[in-house]
Amino acid sequence: MYQKPKILVFGSLNMDLVVKSLRLPKNGETIRGDSFNTTPGGKGANQAVATSKMGANTEMIGRVGDDLFGKQLISYLNSQNVGTDSINIDQDSHSGIAIINIDSASGENRIIVVSGANMECGEFELEIANNLISQSDCLMIQLEIPKQISLAASQIALTHGIRSILDPVFTIELDNMDYKKIDIITPNQTEAEFYTGIKIVDTSSAEKASKKFLEWGVNLVVIKMGEDGAFFASFQENGLIEGFKTSVLDTTGAGDAFNAAFAIGISRGSSIPEAIKFGNAAGAIAVSKEGAQEAMPSSEEIIQLLSKN
Repeated sequence: MYQKPKILVFGSLNMDLVVKSLRLPKNGETIRGDSFNTTPGGKGANQAVATSKMGANTEMIGRVGDDLFGKQLISYLNSQNVGTDSINIDQDSHSGIAIINIDSASGENRIIVVSGANMECGEFELEIANNLISQSDCLMIQLEIPKQISLAASQIALTHGIRSILDPVFTIELDNMDYKKIDIITPNQTEAEFYTGIKIVDTSSAEKASKKFLEWGVNLVVIKMGEDGAFFASFQENGLIEGFKTSVLDTTGAGDAFNAAFAIGISRGSSIPEAIKFGNAAGAIAVSKEGAQEAMPSSEEIIQLLSKN
């Protein structure tokens, strides 16, 4: 029986405003939507819920506004057994929101994020992180709060010898000094191209991009490649870990499910390929369900899929 890993997630909490339509609108076009609902999101909160559902003791650090969305976001995390004592309520900012348009036919999405209180995270939250990181097995960050705060937390983790995982977003630039503060980076193909200038179309291009990240100072690179799986590279080994074929309903939380399961794997002492395979299975399950946090699979679901393959 595995001991429950302790996962610390330092990042964003958003309320997702989700619109589904038969297709995505073209520029300047207005179309009629099919459905609308609100659901808790934010890459940080998604990963916190996912790691908790997968069996970790999870604590979330972040900031919400003093508004209805903020109360709902904290309440939902509590219902999913995520520790929320380290979430600050900002009296002067609104909670983050994400407007998500989903193509009903393909499951593809377009997202606009208004960060709100997330971008007010600062030294207060970093001090909390400083106190909690050494007691954790893994730190998860996402760059949906101020970059310098996320990377400062990552640097603290490196100092303590605690593994940290950065799930980047391709709208945030990173410089040479930033990469030296990163232990593990897990971009998708679009994000990897943004940072390296290399279009990721196969294993060869993924390897070239990974080499750049390693040269810049990152310890481990994992490039998420959808149903093809994930390519990983360190100074010791590299390779493609194949994904799982599944019917795609909604891709919104796939990357977060992958990262959560990967974090669980390395926290339990799995090899990097084994942890990535666990992550690939989690991502495959997540895209077969609607939503973000509610689509996150349990460890039992992941193990069941792995046993079939």
